[in-house]
Amino acid sequence: MDPPELEELQKKRTNLENEFQSMEEKEKTLDEKVKILEEKLAIQETDEKVKTKREAINQLESRIKELEKKLKEPQEKPKAPEVQEQPQSEIIEETAEEPQQEEIVVMEPDMAPETSREPEQHESKKKRRFF
Repeated sequence: MDPPELEELQKKRTNLENEFQSMEEKEKTLDEKVKILEEKLAIQETDEKVKTKREAINQLESRIKELEKKLKEPQEKPKAPEVQEQPQSEIIEETAEEPQQEEIVVMEPDMAPETSREPEQHESKKKRRFF
């Protein structure tokens, strides 16, 4: 081998080693960037979970306040202004005017006879209650 060829090969080897070293450094920085991005993503996901949990807690706390307020209301109602008493005759008249409610069962023509018997039995029981 002559010296110019040896020098050329040594330059080529040095260039390849430099390129390799550069690639190693780039790989390290890219690995670090990947780790940083993964961490940011994990933080973002955790932040979303925290926000969701905060909302759920806030809803529960507001529900508790509402229920506590409702519990206190009946205790405060007796302190409200007194209701005027009505004569007994007016109360009896008001209750006598209230209409009685009847239960109506609607049946389709294609219903089985077994199902149609149940409402009749139910009606007969109701009739016995009134007599």
